[in-house]
Amino acid sequence: MSVIYDYHCHSTASDGTLSPTELVEAAAAAGVQQLALTDHDTLAGLPEAATAARACGLSLLPGIEVSVAWSRREVHIVGLGMDIADPGLVALVAAQQQARVRRAETIGKRLDKAAGLAGSYGRAAALAGTDAPGRPWFARMLVAEGKVRDEEHAFNRFLKAGQSAYVSTPWIEMAEAVAVLRAAGGVAVVAHPVRYGLTRRKLRQLLTDFCEAGGQALEVAMPRLNDAQQALLRECLRDFPLHASGGSDFHTPAQKWLTLGRLPTLPEGAQPVAELLRPGAALAA
Repeated sequence: MSVIYDYHCHSTASDGTLSPTELVEAAAAAGVQQLALTDHDTLAGLPEAATAARACGLSLLPGIEVSVAWSRREVHIVGLGMDIADPGLVALVAAQQQARVRRAETIGKRLDKAAGLAGSYGRAAALAGTDAPGRPWFARMLVAEGKVRDEEHAFNRFLKAGQSAYVSTPWIEMAEAVAVLRAAGGVAVVAHPVRYGLTRRKLRQLLTDFCEAGGQALEVAMPRLNDAQQALLRECLRDFPLHASGGSDFHTPAQKWLTLGRLPTLPEGAQPVAELLRPGAALAA
């Protein structure tokens, strides 16, 4: 009998709307047996999630989604099963958080001018409960202040690339992030590869560079993939020495089109990423 898993989801420790406890409880209610909490550039939600997982009888893997630079683009690398006390990983997270704080402060200054607000950064930080709020928290703040209709409108008007409050961030290079995750005993996974707007050739170059850097897996089991995307990912698994991972990328119950743990089956012949996890990697089991 196959394990019901979800190796990509988010809590209020980054840009999700459920607390780590609420997220774990929602996963358990959905039948998930093995969950990885992969908040953006932070491990802060894992202790609370581990306590909740023990209460729910759910296996929790330590995880993270690291924002990295590759070929002048932002790409996301999921780390699974790391030692969260590893000094190199702790230093990486601290550096990423500092970069996020600087970006958030700049977004706030731009929104003050563009949206006619005062203290945009402080408002978003208070809403998020962190000094490094991501763009979704600024979008929620704009909705709460009546400046936009909804979060999508906030991104389209202010926050997406090319708009007045968009701020790029000098993330660490992909190869460095992969090296840190591997040194911490984790598995490095390319997150949602079809969402970067890459051509087939550019995606294959990304995966070539990722494999050369020591990357090990590719997310292929995700909700709402069309036939062409599924075919492309099957081709990538065939042509690159990568294991297969999957996750919902759950952020909020408002995402009515997805459910924690409800993922497509892995392509035939794919090697599951669970084979690479180190023994005893789970924080709760």
